[in-house]
Amino acid sequence: MSAKVAKLGLAAVLAYGIIDGVTYTSFFVLAFLGYEKTTGNNPAANLQALLGIIIAMWTGNNVTRPFRVAGAAALAPATDKGLKRIQKYLNFPSLVYAFALVVTIVAGICFTIIGLLILSRWGK
Repeated sequence: MSAKVAKLGLAAVLAYGIIDGVTYTSFFVLAFLGYEKTTGNNPAANLQALLGIIIAMWTGNNVTRPFRVAGAAALAPATDKGLKRIQKYLNFPSLVYAFALVVTIVAGICFTIIGLLILSRWGK
């Protein structure tokens, strides 16, 4: 399925990555908070629990793969327009630069959310 999205172009790959980042981050936060609420323990202080959360997140995300691919295909035209606007506004020589910028921003946001969640529970 990912190959089908890749054939739709750079915008579809970016749309899939954005959807993927949002779903992985959401599943991680939900699994983390769910574990904390049901056990009363801090998963950030227990590496085994944290790995269990990552496995649960990955499993949940695999169930949603067809929806993520379909969403990426549907969002590809809007993503393409957005990339072209960024390229024009920042005067980039190609869409690859706009792509890299958006990937960096999205990845930064996702890792920041996860990092802040873990750090907010650190030492508790």
